[in-house]
Amino acid sequence: MIKVKNIVEALLLSSGEPLSADKLHKIINSKTSCTKADVLESIDELKDDYETKEIEIYKVASGFRIQARSSINDYLNIIYAEKTPRYSRALMETLSIIAYKQPVTRGDIESIRGVSVSSSIMRTLTDRNWIKIIGYRDVPGKPAMFSTTNEFLDYFGLEKLSELPDLPDIKEPQNFNLDLEPESIDESTPVSSDQLN
Repeated sequence: MIKVKNIVEALLLSSGEPLSADKLHKIINSKTSCTKADVLESIDELKDDYETKEIEIYKVASGFRIQARSSINDYLNIIYAEKTPRYSRALMETLSIIAYKQPVTRGDIESIRGVSVSSSIMRTLTDRNWIKIIGYRDVPGKPAMFSTTNEFLDYFGLEKLSELPDLPDIKEPQNFNLDLEPESIDESTPVSSDQLN
């Protein structure tokens, strides 16, 4: 009989998305008798097995996945250089505002960014399933309120929103006490027309 640990490993390697302990248990238990504790123990054993390898079991919002360790990112960048989509600064700013200020409306985003949000940016974020509408603000026009999804957390390797990096402190401009008074002109010194222009 195949060990639960081996089945967990095979499922995580084969799945295109993270799998929760509950989902792993449901899948395995449909064919082989096991408990959720068996699944969690198998995950811990696999973590130990991978201790000396360049792969790891990593927990994100949707569950567990097997991934390469960050120590080999330089090699992975060669493989994925052409496959990695490039996102515009405007898209990443919009996504950041949603992630840190959620729930937000398009009006909130435009107020923070100081420019209008293009429909294509919102469509891209929705198509990637990084954001979703969670309701409508109770004001005239009933604007949609957006928040991030578990797929957003999974993509960026986060288990929960509290793992987002802290925003840097924005410091108020210092009062430099600049002397903006015009220089006094000695009236006894002749002034050329070039000096006046």
